[in-house]
Amino acid sequence: MPLVTGVVSPRRGSRRRVVYLDDQEWRTTSADVLKPLGIKAGSIAPLDELERAIDEAEPVRARERALRLLTYRERSTAELTARLAEYAFPEAVAAAVVADLERVGLVDDERFARMTARVLTQIRGMGRSRALRELASKGIGPDLAQEVVDEALPREAEQTAADDLARALACRPKASVDRVAARLLRKGYAPPIALGAAKRACAEH
Repeated sequence: MPLVTGVVSPRRGSRRRVVYLDDQEWRTTSADVLKPLGIKAGSIAPLDELERAIDEAEPVRARERALRLLTYRERSTAELTARLAEYAFPEAVAAAVVADLERVGLVDDERFARMTARVLTQIRGMGRSRALRELASKGIGPDLAQEVVDEALPREAEQTAADDLARALACRPKASVDRVAARLLRKGYAPPIALGAAKRACAEH
């Protein structure tokens, strides 16, 4: 029977673990998998038992991890898959777990995209272009991203949103047209919209 001679993390803070059998690199998996199984340096077991234990544990632990991540906030399929990869679950295992959660409705890209678009535009005050970039960074495809941003902040409403934000910014100490416009640009408003809103807000103030 093989002897587990090492369980090594490739870098500080990583959840990835490399298992060595008889001083030979054997398998990589997540620390979430090995700890409950009690697999550590000095463990002895038949190879087929070790393989079967890890194969059976990976999807169970990956699902547990995914559910914990979802308790903090809703996530897109791409985000959740990437997070499971960070926890060192195999790609196929992560994809299967996320697909199952999507099937039962716990993960839904359309629902996530609509909610996120509303938060970005209506709560965080972002313009359309910034909201689209943020959605793309979360793995939302361009067609769906465009659809939900059109709903959350229609093109014809973007100027009004910029004006409202500019008026709030103009009330701050040391506010100026340049500073207000720069903030609006960082929020994702187009230069003409940002500059126009900044000028009007500072003039009113």
